[in-house]
Amino acid sequence: MMQLTEAYEQELIGQVQAGNDDALIKLCYFYRPLINSVKQKYFVRFYDSQDWDQDALIVCYQAAMSYEQDKGKFGSYFKIRLHNHAKSLLRYDMAYRRRAFAQATSLEAAAAKGIEPLHQETTQLAEIPISEKFTELCAQLSDLEIKTLLIVLGVWHQEEVLQKLQIEQITLVRARSRLMQKMRKTLL
Repeated sequence: MMQLTEAYEQELIGQVQAGNDDALIKLCYFYRPLINSVKQKYFVRFYDSQDWDQDALIVCYQAAMSYEQDKGKFGSYFKIRLHNHAKSLLRYDMAYRRRAFAQATSLEAAAAKGIEPLHQETTQLAEIPISEKFTELCAQLSDLEIKTLLIVLGVWHQEEVLQKLQIEQITLVRARSRLMQKMRKTLL
């Protein structure tokens, strides 16, 4: 295989922009050391070598398609794009909402470590009939909150209430928030 010179690199980039898939594979081949260093530097849960290779190919394609020769060298541009992609994968993987997933242990691994699953008690049903609780809730609600409840239940449409009461939508949003708080407090 040829050695990567600036002219050959520009030729490959032009071929990639023209839709030549083989040129893209050749271009990625020349940047294999960079791709391998990114694989070693960043650890993303459940990402294997093939996933990194596929992502590197995609990033290389995107970089070649958006590359402008007068703004610098392609190698630097591709390196920045690849590192930024890896950081985005990490941000996604390390997000707060996926923290429990990242710290999760399978039941088999827990059993091997001698950890028993937690026993959780079932939820107790309310001893007071729900109709009495609902009556108690309605007594606590303002007129706007009752109309908001009717919207939530699908009896009225939001636009109808906004026109009839001549209020802003944010007022209705706040009323819904208060309604939900009162429902949690009374019904749960």
